Amino acid sequence: MHLDSSQEKLLRGEGGEAKQFAMEVVTRVGDAVGAGSLVPIKSAHVLAHYSSLHDAGIEVLERFASSGGKFAVPTSVDPASIDLQNWRSFGVPEDYARQQFRLCDAYAKLGGMRCWTCVQYQVCNFPKQGETVAWAESSAVVFANSVLGCRSNKITAGMDVSCAVLGLTPMFGMLEDENRTATVSFKLNLGPLTDLDYRSIGFFTGRRAGARVPVLEGLPASVTSDEIKHLGAGAAAAGPVTMIHLPGITPGSKTASAATAGEKVEQIEVSRSDLAAVEEDLSQTAELPDLVAFGVPHLSVNELGMLSKQLEGRKLKRGVKMYLYTSGQAYEMAERTGIRDSIEASGARLTHSTDAEISPLKRLGFNTVMTNSAKLAEIVSSEGEIRMRYAAQKSIIEEVTS
Repeated sequence: MHLDSSQEKLLRGEGGEAKQFAMEVVTRVGDAVGAGSLVPIKSAHVLAHYSSLHDAGIEVLERFASSGGKFAVPTSVDPASIDLQNWRSFGVPEDYARQQFRLCDAYAKLGGMRCWTCVQYQVCNFPKQGETVAWAESSAVVFANSVLGCRSNKITAGMDVSCAVLGLTPMFGMLEDENRTATVSFKLNLGPLTDLDYRSIGFFTGRRAGARVPVLEGLPASVTSDEIKHLGAGAAAAGPVTMIHLPGITPGSKTASAATAGEKVEQIEVSRSDLAAVEEDLSQTAELPDLVAFGVPHLSVNELGMLSKQLEGRKLKRGVKMYLYTSGQAYEMAERTGIRDSIEASGARLTHSTDAEISPLKRLGFNTVMTNSAKLAEIVSSEGEIRMRYAAQKSIIEEVTS
């Protein structure tokens, strides 16, 4: 991989230990993926949750922080493994919280934005169309490429902080024009879509597309950014998808033909039976859950408002807890507008700066979790410790409340 003279100096250590370490990481990754050079980025999004990074991740972040590292571009961070404000009331063990806060401290020393969310593009990290970014959150990468018109690869842990410290990322993958063309087409003709349908469509698309870039036709004109958010999260959980062309939404892809650059590609019709198969695949049990989890990715204020209306006048059944995961910014808005009080009158709880996917659910005593998140259902069930149920939001609420 070619480095310019200033990058060569950083690799030799002339910019300090932190930048030298970062250059060692990005050049090795760049060489491994066949990148020709490093290119500037406008922003970064990194991981700092203990459930995935563990003690080794703490050591890496603390090494960057203690050696004088500072983020070179605006940098946001994925949710933590605990509610950073209310963790005690959720029963998080002291030793677990202590390790998470070490990650928080190191991230703060590096100069990151303390927004702790997987939907940074909705609350604190707003790139423009055409900008190159280095984001680690898989669902956010799909949204960035597919809706915002940015360019990002799915950046891994360790590499994410290195890119943020340097303000550089290897030039490969979704940063290159030739890799962004759709090479498989999915078509919908399903009638009205539920909240679960969007997630299941995403999961089906991700699984069938594999490493190919898909174009998805047939979404209703009324589709919201929140629905696309959850669709992309399902796709990224099911496979290595980092971009979905949505004709009329994705910049430069007014039509499916534009998305495929006029080339003929495999066409896949998405049927109701395909979505039913996804639902069956993501459920391991029919028993009453001990936890209902909404908000992977994080819920917006609009989504919280809709949930508050659906929960109005209802009470959770005994033995069931319901957690609604959101960003700190949306949490504060929900407090100011009365949405939080309305939600919690049902016995449910609003929680911020964390989400179920990266929480120590087993240590918190949960064995069966019900959700409408394809991402959560796939990731948690694959770990084998917790049984998952996957269903539509309305049907979940009807089952676990009275």
